[in-house]
This record gives sequence, C-alpha cells and structure tokens, in this order.
Amino acid sequence: MSGQMSEKIAVIGAGISGIYCSYLLEKKGYEVELFEKSSKIGGRMASVEKSGFILDQGFHVLQTGYPLASSVFDYQAMNCQSFQPGALVIEARPKKSKIWCFADPFRRPITGIKGAINFFTSPFNLLRVGLLRWHIMRTSDEDIFSQTGQTTHEFLISRGFSKSFIDRFFLPLFGGIFLESSLRTDARMFKFVFKNMSRGDMVLPKQGISAVPKYLFNRLEHTKLNLGADVKIINDREIIVGGKAEKYSRVIKAFEESAGKITRSVWTVHFSAPKSPLKQKFIMLNSNVKTQNKLISHLAVPSDIQPSYAPAGKSLITVTIVGQHAEEKGINSKDQITSSVVEELTEWFGKEVDAWDILDVQHITAALPELTASDFDNIDQNNQFLECGDHTYHGSVEGALQSAVKLVRNL
Repeated sequence: MSGQMSEKIAVIGAGISGIYCSYLLEKKGYEVELFEKSSKIGGRMASVEKSGFILDQGFHVLQTGYPLASSVFDYQAMNCQSFQPGALVIEARPKKSKIWCFADPFRRPITGIKGAINFFTSPFNLLRVGLLRWHIMRTSDEDIFSQTGQTTHEFLISRGFSKSFIDRFFLPLFGGIFLESSLRTDARMFKFVFKNMSRGDMVLPKQGISAVPKYLFNRLEHTKLNLGADVKIINDREIIVGGKAEKYSRVIKAFEESAGKITRSVWTVHFSAPKSPLKQKFIMLNSNVKTQNKLISHLAVPSDIQPSYAPAGKSLITVTIVGQHAEEKGINSKDQITSSVVEELTEWFGKEVDAWDILDVQHITAALPELTASDFDNIDQNNQFLECGDHTYHGSVEGALQSAVKLVRNL
C-alpha cells in the first residue's frame, strides 16, 4: 500500500468521479472524507419519483461497451435491461408520419437488412456505416484519442456520408448525445462513443439512473460522507468547511467550477401516457431536426425497457431537446418548450398525444462540459491541481471514471 491510514484525503464532490476516486483511494490505504454540497450523492446522475414514475434528471443510459465502466459496475446487480441496438427514425408527414427501423445489421441481421431496404437513404450510406464500424472497432481507445482533431461533421464528410444522411441520422442521434446542433464535437469523442455503442448495449437500471452512483457508493468501506457541506478550497492541502479550517494530506476537487465555464444544456420533457407510441424497444430519432428546423432530437420510452419506470397501465415517454436548438429558435421558457414539443409530437403521432400528461419539464444548464480540440490534445498532461471529473477527460461515465483512475495513479 502506498498510502497510510494516517494520511487523510478530502474529496470535494460526490458525483461518479468523486465516489470512484474515494473508492480507489481507500484501496490505496488512505483515509477519505467525501464532501458534497447538495443533500444527496450522484451529481448529474439523479432520479426522482413522481406519481409512481421514476424520472431521471435528463435522459440517461448506461453503455455496456465502456471497458472500465463494465469492470466497475455489475449491470446484473442493478437489474439493467437493454434497448434494442439501432434506432427508429421518424419523418413527420401531413397524412401519416413515416417511420424507418435502422437495426444494427451486425447484431440484428434480418431486421437490419429489412430496415436497410426500406430506409430513407442510399445503400452506399449504409455500407459506409458498416465500414466505419469495421474501421473504428479495430482502433484502440488510446489510439482514437491520440489522433488529430477535427469536428465530427468534418470527419463524417471525409468518410463519404451524404449531407442529407448526416443531417437526418447522425445529427439527431449524436447531436442528442453531445447536446449540440452542428456536430462540432471533436471527432475523437464521436469515434469513442460510436465504438462503444457498437460493442455494447444501451441499458437502464431498474431503480433509475441514481442507482448507478448508489451502487458505487455502496462499495465504499470507510469513507466518511458529509452531505450539505459548504466547502471552500484554500489550497491543495486545506479547506474551510462550516467556517472551520481543516488540513489534509491532499485535497481533491471532483467537480467543475461553473463560473466562466462553457457548458452544454438540455431540456427534457417527461410525459405520462396510457400506452407506448412505439412498437419496439428502440430510441426514436427526429430526421427533421435540422432539415425542417424542428426542436426534438429524440424520444424514448424508458418504461418499455424497464416497467419499473411507470406505474401499472401507464407509459413514461421522455423527450430530449438540445439546449442550443431551443436557443437558436428563441425558445427559452418551460411553457414555450412544452407547447412546441406537444405540437411536434402531434405531427408525429396525431391525436394520441391528447391523452398524454406532462410530468416534468427539466432544464439542465450544465449537462455536459464543452471540450475543445486542445482539451483532447492535452488529455494526458499531468493533473497538477488534483482534479477529476468528466470535464478533465471526456464527457461520459467512462470519462468520469477514467479521470479518477488517472488522478489516483499519479498521487
């Protein structure tokens, strides 16, 4: 053991990276005090119960393809259930909306080929998806992040995809994942997520996304948790908590200062419905989000995957709106979001939407860090400020966990 029990470390922030960092420090023999300013652990991975529904704060899924996350979490223990690999793509039309099923041809060959024949794009774009997958699956994560920077949009154009296919498929899917409206995210992040989506499943825990930090926290043995803690960091060895100065061997910052930092925002609208509007367990992408300047990026029905998300006889429908889309359309209030979303959904599903009730309209202003190409270029620099979190690595659960590993390794 490189640490000693007499050595005490303060970890500030009980999100995924702060909890995992505490776990790794325990394993090294340190005494750990974990401070969290809110009243519960988990940071952005939060769920609330409302009228018998489990409402995650924002639309969250776990990716079982992430290598570190898969070694850290026991998906079976959390009773995770998976979406089908692939997506439904909808195009609103005056008489009846057109829906295509784009199943993963590698894992659902029959559905995939059937969907490809009926799909809204040329077979060449589908062939390119297969070639892209083949190429990326053979590249290690380390090699992906060591490549030169370009935007996701530039990368997809360079791979020969048509502008129409990028706008109607990649943009609603990855714009919804990266929470931006132009695929400006660094292509290294796109390749990393695309690769992990290809080798794993998107899953939901039975008790909501807050089960993830709870599972991690339950693995801690002697870390002391302080909730509702008002902490001021003085330097890397001293904090003021509750007006009192406390000294530690090290102070680790496991949160991002919001002041002056550009972050990406998202709106999430949760509906209660008498039944699911989808016939299969896919996520549904809006092919019109760019081409017709629409608002919704994608829709999911978590209760189709996990019945625990809704009371008996009801369905939970979750709609994701990228904050940047809303800003570009001048929509910035809950009422405006609600009326625009209901209008778009009615174009999709008709009168069925009249029976849907709004459960919650969430505006998460700091949902993801805005990482520039230089952030990725400097990803392996020494962390002199003892800071971890997805904002120091990349915006994903995997990134949050990896950042804790890197920090503790360098202690």
